[in-house]
Amino acid sequence: MIACERILVLLLAAVLLTGCGLWSRDTSEPPAPLPDFEATLEPQGLWSRNTGAGSDGQYLQLSPFLGPESVVAVDARGRVSAHALDDGDRLWQVDLNEPITAGVSGGGDRVIVGTGKGHAIALSLETGDELWRRTLTSEVQGISRVDQGAVVFRTNDGRLHALDARTGETGWTAGRTTPALSLRGTGAPLMFSGRVAAGFDNGRVVMLGLGRGNVLWEATVSTPSGRSELERMADVDGALAVEDGVLYAAGYQGRVMALALSDGRVLWQRDLSSYRGVSVAGQMLFLTDSEGHVWALDRRNGATLWQQDRLRLRRVTLPVVLGEHLVVGDYEGYLHWISPEDGALVGRARGDHQGIMGVPQVRDGVMYTLGRGGRLSAFTLPSEN
Repeated sequence: MIACERILVLLLAAVLLTGCGLWSRDTSEPPAPLPDFEATLEPQGLWSRNTGAGSDGQYLQLSPFLGPESVVAVDARGRVSAHALDDGDRLWQVDLNEPITAGVSGGGDRVIVGTGKGHAIALSLETGDELWRRTLTSEVQGISRVDQGAVVFRTNDGRLHALDARTGETGWTAGRTTPALSLRGTGAPLMFSGRVAAGFDNGRVVMLGLGRGNVLWEATVSTPSGRSELERMADVDGALAVEDGVLYAAGYQGRVMALALSDGRVLWQRDLSSYRGVSVAGQMLFLTDSEGHVWALDRRNGATLWQQDRLRLRRVTLPVVLGEHLVVGDYEGYLHWISPEDGALVGRARGDHQGIMGVPQVRDGVMYTLGRGGRLSAFTLPSEN
């Protein structure tokens, strides 16, 4: 009888302890509600097409690629499709039969994707035929544009792989040590005039020679600090930008910095955490911080011009410039038009209801978005098209 009573007490204690977890409230801050505002413009949806499974429930920042006459989309299951820019009609479709984790990128007459099995794959932009396939060292997470006859891949093990864009032959491989814990995903390497710049999970930006992969300079954007691995995450995961001989970069739990292209010298820096990266237009630098606030900085000195905080925690994308406005997407698939003058919300449309994560692409006053549910859409403003 005593043994039964003890068992009963232990069971009750277990239920009570479990109940503490079952009945505790989630105290994390929810995303900001969809903000009300007085719209001063009405974005127009030109067309929308289903391109497959989208991100398939995974954390993937898949973006469309713009060719001269087509836009190419990819889904997480390996489907790649090209669509006419003007009406979205499908031009071709192929199934690679393996999970896609990076893309679409490209240039010239080809498009490039990367897979979870570490494959770098080049397809014909005109037909979708496979041109070459190479096996890299791990899952592909970022792909540069095709430029100067090369394409550079960033893999999950912290390595860069420079391949000949025509043949897929490896030119060189370089890398950095990957910390025990890092953010999922990485920004695309950025190529220009015989060099390539890339951010790494250790908080550093590295400039390498495109021909041999030799390190030209390194700069620390985020410094790991804190007791736990979570506190020490310092990834440089977002988009880099170059303008007038200056490289702009942002790091998670770190800083936004302006670096001299020639030697990596710090021109200015300020504390501001972002995993989306930066974009540039004129004398302004735009970014979304890690809490979903959209910022405009003076790119000459880093001074704040304005901050839009009404989209807080809505998982806002990197800002892109469309005509005379900025546009960001969010986790519910809304696209928000923002005035670059003061950061005010001025218009809104909706693309994929499952959300927008990849960076929208812009051509001739039209913006193309690829959503998490696989919806490829084109938007414009009547006065800007």
